[in-house]
Amino acid sequence: MKRTCFLLLTLTVSLSLQEQCEAVGSAKPNKKVVLIAGKKSHPSAMHEYIKSARLLKVMLDTASNLTGVKTEVHYNGWPENSSTLEDADVIMTISDGQDGPDIGYPVPFMTAERMAVMERQMKRGCGFITFHFSTFAPDDYGEQILDWGGGYFDWQDEGGKRNWYSAIKTLDTEVQLPSMEHPIVRGVRPFRMLEEFYYNIRFRSDDRRLVPLLSVPALESNLPNGKVVAWAVQRVDGGRGFGTTTGHYYANWKNPDYRKLILNAIVWASRGEVPAQGVESRFYTDDEITRHLFGKSIKGLILTGQQHEAHNWRETTAVLKQAIEKDDQIYADVSADIEDLSQYDLRDYAFLVLNYCNWKQPQGLSDRSKKAFTDYLSSGGGLLLIHFANGAFHHSLPDAGQSDWPEYRNIVRRVWDHSDGSEHDPYGTFRINTTNVKHEIVEGLTSFETTDELYFNQKGDKPIEALLTARSKVTGKEEPLAWVYQYGRGRIFQTLLGHDAKALETPAVKTIIQRAAAWAAKGHQIWNGL
Repeated sequence: MKRTCFLLLTLTVSLSLQEQCEAVGSAKPNKKVVLIAGKKSHPSAMHEYIKSARLLKVMLDTASNLTGVKTEVHYNGWPENSSTLEDADVIMTISDGQDGPDIGYPVPFMTAERMAVMERQMKRGCGFITFHFSTFAPDDYGEQILDWGGGYFDWQDEGGKRNWYSAIKTLDTEVQLPSMEHPIVRGVRPFRMLEEFYYNIRFRSDDRRLVPLLSVPALESNLPNGKVVAWAVQRVDGGRGFGTTTGHYYANWKNPDYRKLILNAIVWASRGEVPAQGVESRFYTDDEITRHLFGKSIKGLILTGQQHEAHNWRETTAVLKQAIEKDDQIYADVSADIEDLSQYDLRDYAFLVLNYCNWKQPQGLSDRSKKAFTDYLSSGGGLLLIHFANGAFHHSLPDAGQSDWPEYRNIVRRVWDHSDGSEHDPYGTFRINTTNVKHEIVEGLTSFETTDELYFNQKGDKPIEALLTARSKVTGKEEPLAWVYQYGRGRIFQTLLGHDAKALETPAVKTIIQRAAAWAAKGHQIWNGL
């Protein structure tokens, strides 16, 4: 080993001897856990797939009596590169499941292509875990799920209609541990929980592998194992499966026995050794999770997913995220579903960034999301409005339908009105000037050039003090391009810049976006006593 390290050092002087030795001598972590989180589909505090996956990673990373476990978290229901699954010891899906013949979007891992990838992992003995909604499966994949994980929530498609075999009931009740000898229940005591239990799960009629781990006496069922809501199987290929229909309410993670049950299950399904008293780990707040995973103390949320066809929201969002995260204290999540305003817990975020317009999308915000948005801002949450986000939810939009939202004109002080002459100069290069208004967002900046659209004739009668202006070739006037103000206790920064990625890549613009995020976040911190 020493000789090998010496030879490597002579070949690659850029790495230290210690690094080279580690590169040669380190083995694969004892166990690799892959957590796959799906998109949010329920209101805040329920079906918190991303938050649950992140919490699980932090708990596994920091468990006081667990070593040799490497945990990955992947989003949007599937890894960007599925090759990461090839050496996984266990794959846990925390996502929606298939609960009807057509739910409008693909179930994260239940497509023909992805199931083939999963089948390959199972055949080599990889562990498999389904959690709450991801226990739902169509009969097309039922036999595979039964083989891999032991059971699934079963519904029958009869002519496009659902006929339920399994059932759902929400209870605040005691749960029991029918198989105390199993490693998954080490250190776990019977406990009480408020849960949306799925039961009458489809199990094989005579599956000797099946071990019931959690049951609910208060459920009414005449089926064998009908009251079982968590189970395990040891597969003939050497792999292990675990499933639980619990997981509806995020608050249950605060229950130490429930936490231990799920952490034990992950270790066991990876074919690891569950500690004698179970995996010991505490609950972590969202702030603690952000610090552990990203080394940041502030978190923002970029909302996007729809825009005018000339605005490539994927490209501009990537630049916005990069600019914001240049601040060494800020991390930015991204959502491509505007309804996440009510599905996410906005209290987790110090500011929001709106890079969105419902162009030719007649559906507006739900009443629930409108209330969540205004409540958030009123209570001190920050907001950055980028470019054509000022045109959203307006009656003059093409195919506006029922999307008009008058209160949005109070949140956004200058809006694009297609019916009243809002326009922009032709896309091109122009000079931006700072004004005499003193503000930390533009402190020390001087005039600079950018290539963008210069908006003018934006509508609104509430006062603004421009931080940035530029002279329009069309109007011949200095047009305002950025300003700040408050909505309730919330700090709002609005800029009309940001037509495309090139415009946002202008160094001064990126600096302004970075500073605006930090400034907007302060309102959240002040009003939350941070």
